[in-house]
Amino acid sequence: MRAVLSNLGRFLRAKGGNVATIFSLALMPIAVMGGGAIDFAQAMNARGRLAEAFDAAALAVGSQTSLSTQDAERVALEYIEANYPAHEIGTVQAVTVNMDAASGTVIVSGQSRVNTTLLGLVGMDYIEVDWTSEVQRAHQNLELVMVLDNTGSMGGSRIQSLRSAAEMLTDILYDGARDPDDVMVGLVPFAATVNVGRQYEREWWLDPYGENPIHMEWAGDNNMGHGNDADGCDDPNPGLGQGPGNGRGQRDPNSPECNNESAAQSHWDLYDMLANESWDGCVEARALPYDIEDVEPSRSRPETLFVPFFAPDEPDNGNFRNSYLSDGRGLNGLLQIMSSLDRYDGGRVSRGGPNSGCTTTPVTPMTNDRRTVQDAISAMGASGNTNIPNGISWGIRLLSPQEPFTEGAAYDDRDTVKAMVILTDGDNVLSGHNSALMSRYNAYGYIADGRLGVRTSSSSRLSDALDERTAAACVYARQQGIRVYTITFQVRSQSTRELMEACASHPSLYFDSPSNEALQQTFEVIAGDLSNLRLTR
Repeated sequence: MRAVLSNLGRFLRAKGGNVATIFSLALMPIAVMGGGAIDFAQAMNARGRLAEAFDAAALAVGSQTSLSTQDAERVALEYIEANYPAHEIGTVQAVTVNMDAASGTVIVSGQSRVNTTLLGLVGMDYIEVDWTSEVQRAHQNLELVMVLDNTGSMGGSRIQSLRSAAEMLTDILYDGARDPDDVMVGLVPFAATVNVGRQYEREWWLDPYGENPIHMEWAGDNNMGHGNDADGCDDPNPGLGQGPGNGRGQRDPNSPECNNESAAQSHWDLYDMLANESWDGCVEARALPYDIEDVEPSRSRPETLFVPFFAPDEPDNGNFRNSYLSDGRGLNGLLQIMSSLDRYDGGRVSRGGPNSGCTTTPVTPMTNDRRTVQDAISAMGASGNTNIPNGISWGIRLLSPQEPFTEGAAYDDRDTVKAMVILTDGDNVLSGHNSALMSRYNAYGYIADGRLGVRTSSSSRLSDALDERTAAACVYARQQGIRVYTITFQVRSQSTRELMEACASHPSLYFDSPSNEALQQTFEVIAGDLSNLRLTR
């Protein structure tokens, strides 16, 4: 008995095995707590996915202000399902969509129910997490100009796809406007030149008096008297010319020089001399740096005036492409033929002509009229070579508040967002020519006259020069506060893709679209960004 009692005493005093005993007793609550941490982590993951899905749904509904309540709920659920599919953790429920047309606010709220694992052992079968996304349209006006490649390579399905994408972008922006004046859209179709429209013929900013010295540079010594009425043809309306409505720029009919049709002083005079040809609306590039800069035209600074495009008649022989009049008798050599203007007097254009290179439809100044923009998009065609900087420069002028187009708000207007979408499907192209002219006639005239800042007959070097002007035009646009989006459409050239990526206001605003379907998606993304929505909660 003594031995039994002694062993029992030692057992009661022993401490070995206490940890194992206590751990076994605590194992259940430890397991529940550990499993609960996993269950809560799953719930937080579900809440993050719920936030993403609800934000996308609120943005989608907010960008379409004309939706009914029923359609808004349908759109929201479609976006939630797409961004929070059924195989994800948790089940979305109790979704509500509220819209306030007066404030432009959309609120999407709801919850996700996440089934638990080990927490169910203590009676907690699920965890519910809530989320509310609120989107409010920013109260800012939008001015957008689309600068779109209309060159020959855009033919067929490409131009059709571009029309469709541009129309979709236009619809989204106009549909999202709270007020008709909130959104203004303009269009610049470009190729080798840009067409401002025949309705501006001889407007004061289109130099009706031949004052800009780039008129007829190619004519050599016959091009005299610019800006000083040296031909005796005085301005019949002295003091005018700084605004529209100053007539068509006719010279003094009593001047004997003016009665001599051969005394041509400007491109307008040459159009007047031809029997069967008139100006089609295209404009030449001003000399550097005014080719890309938004410097307001002024008669006090003739070099800032714009000049109507006029491709001169080239010699009948010598691999020239634009010979549309007879050279005449007794003329020898390139310069003598080019400087002889008598052949324009009563001349009849048979092929090519002074508008050769004017292939695009006219620009559309910014407007809040959807139909005007849609009609202009539908009318776009595909012909000619690529001159990207010329398109960008006119995009800037459409957004500008000053002449020649004045629809734009001031650059420092904080209530207005100015944006430009630039699309090209290929490289800049400017063809050199093995002659004293050094090139085909283009928006910069003949390269021999130096208006582009280089003198070479190398086509590759001339294209590089256009690339340099493109980069400069992009920098200039961004300096004006313009939000620049750029798109390369089925472009193979890596250098052109890099050029356009650098052109955009941010790398995220550059899009490479290798297919028609990708182009549509690109315009949808741009439309969403331009809808100018912001998350407020």
